[in-house]
Amino acid sequence: MKKNIAEVFPTTVVGYGNQDYLKHNSKLLDLFETEKFTDINSNISHPKQTVDSHLEKREEYSEIYSWFRECLEDYRTSFTLDTEELKIVLSWANWSNQDTEHRSHVHPNSWISGIYYVTDNPSCTYFENPVMQRRTGIVVQSGSMLDANIWKCPATTGELILFPSWMEHFTEPAEDQKKRITISFNVMPSGRTSKAGLIENYY
Repeated sequence: MKKNIAEVFPTTVVGYGNQDYLKHNSKLLDLFETEKFTDINSNISHPKQTVDSHLEKREEYSEIYSWFRECLEDYRTSFTLDTEELKIVLSWANWSNQDTEHRSHVHPNSWISGIYYVTDNPSCTYFENPVMQRRTGIVVQSGSMLDANIWKCPATTGELILFPSWMEHFTEPAEDQKKRITISFNVMPSGRTSKAGLIENYY
């Protein structure tokens, strides 16, 4: 019989592999050794984050952010987005130690967000199903996305993932990993956007 299957997680996550990640990540790790990070509250096992939340403006990080912008331009053109540019507006690094977790959260005041994995064998990012109605009522378990409320993103070292900023996501403690370093950033459309009809705007 004829059968068509459509995935029911109603969004798209895009991954980009960095061919030069060994060179880039080595430089990033050296930079992060000298970067100022926030202190972790002893009562909360939350990652440290760079005090500077605009790494995208720093010359010493320009090489990796140039690649991020290439990925964003590919994203813009691949999905034929009617905006002049996708612009990084906020960016920081996260440093997790053993047993540290990043609790479920979204990125407000942002349209697309990105995570770039710097350290080897990074612990996974988990995304939560945004459709609240699927979290209630009858549950019939399956080995597919049909009843999935959590998606384990299969990202690897040197990979950048882009996702809608409204998607809730989190990490779990990684007992076998001494540190997990990622770069996160928020993106907004820039310039004349959505020209057709009465939804045009300038960002």
